Amino acid sequence: MRQAAQRGFWWLALLSSLPPLCAQAKLSRETVLLARIRARAAENLERLPNYTCLETIERSMRRAASRRFELIDLVRLEVAYVDGKEMFAWPGSRTFEDRDIAEMVSGGAIGNGSFALHARSIFLSNSALFQYAGEAALDGRAAVRFDYHVPMIRSGYKLRVKPEEGIVGYKGSFWIDPQTLDLMRLDVDINDIPSNIPVAAGRESLEYARAKIGGKDFLLPRRSELMLTDLGGNESRNYLHFSSCREFTGESVINFEDVPVGPIVEKKPPVHITLAEGLDVDLKLETAIEAGVTAVGDPVTALVARDVRRKGHLYVPKGAVVAGRIVKLQRRNGAREAFWALGLLFDRIDFENQFGEFRAHMYPVTFPPNLAYPADPRRPGFYPTGPEPTETNPRIGILYLKGEKAKLPAGISTSWRTLAPTEETK
Repeated sequence: MRQAAQRGFWWLALLSSLPPLCAQAKLSRETVLLARIRARAAENLERLPNYTCLETIERSMRRAASRRFELIDLVRLEVAYVDGKEMFAWPGSRTFEDRDIAEMVSGGAIGNGSFALHARSIFLSNSALFQYAGEAALDGRAAVRFDYHVPMIRSGYKLRVKPEEGIVGYKGSFWIDPQTLDLMRLDVDINDIPSNIPVAAGRESLEYARAKIGGKDFLLPRRSELMLTDLGGNESRNYLHFSSCREFTGESVINFEDVPVGPIVEKKPPVHITLAEGLDVDLKLETAIEAGVTAVGDPVTALVARDVRRKGHLYVPKGAVVAGRIVKLQRRNGAREAFWALGLLFDRIDFENQFGEFRAHMYPVTFPPNLAYPADPRRPGFYPTGPEPTETNPRIGILYLKGEKAKLPAGISTSWRTLAPTEETK
């Protein structure tokens, strides 16, 4: 089957040994065009600066017997392309981490490679076989299409469905602007999957456009769509789009404050504090949350609702700001109607020139009937709030919100108890 798939294709390696210009008249027009396209792709990819964009992912699923995709969640991440590698961080974070995206985003399908890795693998390596497919219109624009194939034996594409993973073969097509030779669209079809991975098929389509970074134009992915079909015929869809792209400098924070007028008042440096274990803290949420609008990764803030005291000592004053983010906002199908599991993780507290890590777990609380999904006697252990059985982090507080368009308004109060500090924060 592999030999049959290779008929009519050219090894990309042949392009690296093209004869001198005087002999290129003997080559086919398509071969010369492919060499120019490869050179243009190399130019675009190699001149890319280290940059970062805001990546928004809409994840949905369609059951085998259904005709309609149902939204699972929205995810927002900062993705950086640094020295040929993709790195990820939560929006507003001070640092990027070189770790697997699947460690940051739980549940549902998730992947990487959309930023630049797919294009580098196809155009800058000797892995792909190519075939000219002719001129074709793309979204009303003139384009030239090529098909390609990367056999599993030459592929570096790793597909992971926990706990299984493996290298897959893939094929697809790409469309090129005939005037600029810029990449317009790239399709990636997974067609050779190891038997240990429970995926029947996969496809990703990426669209490209020019964007300004640091005052210069660069060819960047604009959006992509990833589809995975499991062995039961269920389909997972990830729709990604990139925005707010800018140069990555490695600097954490740049602050442009007005130059003060009058005498300069020396500011005292903030004091780092460590909260004792076992303090009860009531938090009043300042951030409104809406399913389908709010995304995993979005920051949230809350105010301490009352002074936190123990044995007459004031540990935290009323009005202290506690910051965190949404780590889960997933749609679930209940026995009677849909509901959403909302996961909150608070990690920093600030007040009166003092700051520290906020390590706490949330108490179960009761909400008005229109907000919290009621306990279901047919699902033992299902409560309006509290840790989920599959959640291993005790610091994540879970709220169950009722309805397809669930909303949690600002002003809702939750109760937390501080945990023992880590050795790093003592």
